[in-house]
Amino acid sequence: MKPNMIAFVRRFVDFSDEEIAAAHSLFEEKFIKKGEYFIKSGEHNTAIGFINKGLMRTFFVQNNQETTFQLALENQFVTSMTCYVLNQPSNDYIQAIEDTDICVISKETLEKLCNQYHNWDKFGRLTYEQVALEQEIRLRSFISETAQERYEKILKFQPELINRVPQVYLSNFLGITPQSLSRLRRNIRG
Repeated sequence: MKPNMIAFVRRFVDFSDEEIAAAHSLFEEKFIKKGEYFIKSGEHNTAIGFINKGLMRTFFVQNNQETTFQLALENQFVTSMTCYVLNQPSNDYIQAIEDTDICVISKETLEKLCNQYHNWDKFGRLTYEQVALEQEIRLRSFISETAQERYEKILKFQPELINRVPQVYLSNFLGITPQSLSRLRRNIRG
């Protein structure tokens, strides 16, 4: 665990030094180069990763078309929920958009940690609630907002994505073509 991860988890739960020390050696640090994968579709990988530095996207392929449904930055977790929750092979790919430094722990190891330390269990529950809330907000935005409104929310709440994510992935994340994103950007700039 790196210092930024320790600071992040302590924002949610008041961990003791002992609880942090117990988890410290259980996380494995990995470096994933731009374009490489943390998880590929068809793999059975129940690991969960915390992004220390970098940027990743989660996507699936249907009819030879990629659909990006998550863009994850520093201080965010990534995993294949199909693997993690259902213990089935992943339907998704998790790919580094930038060189990414990530701390990884297996589901089995994390569950042992949570069984041993109540605060880690509490953190897991709070994190899961946050992920569920973010997914609900994203789903609602696709049902009730225009692409321009979704783009404006990114400008307001995650502006770093605009310069760090290639236009093809950002447009896909917004549910529009790269050409539509270019027009949208021109219209917003005036």
